[in-house]
Amino acid sequence: MSLALLLICLPHNFNMQMLITTNQTPENNPLKVWLSANQISVSKLKAKDKQVFKTLYAVYAPLIYGAINRALNDDAKSAEVLERTFLKAWESVAEYDESKLKIYTWLNRIATQETIELAIEPRLI
Repeated sequence: MSLALLLICLPHNFNMQMLITTNQTPENNPLKVWLSANQISVSKLKAKDKQVFKTLYAVYAPLIYGAINRALNDDAKSAEVLERTFLKAWESVAEYDESKLKIYTWLNRIATQETIELAIEPRLI
């Protein structure tokens, strides 16, 4: 499994486990999340601006991870699906249409598909 996307987008001292285990939700800090979400420029995101993608990840990863973990109830698998979700988002950002879906909805759909794909992957012994 590749961490290339995370290495590109996150600072070298970023603690992924801390992000996953902290309880930062919009309810805990709605102003911070709202301001960060408004900093996400779709045109810059589509141009693959790394700083904008860092912001996207910082804002939405905890929320998406929570949804994934509720479905899988497995921290390791949830972290894997989260990584796959943001990697796929990075690769397919040009296809995102903001007039049809909000960013959270788009990411959540990707996460749902990745969760399903993980669940149906053949198990090798």
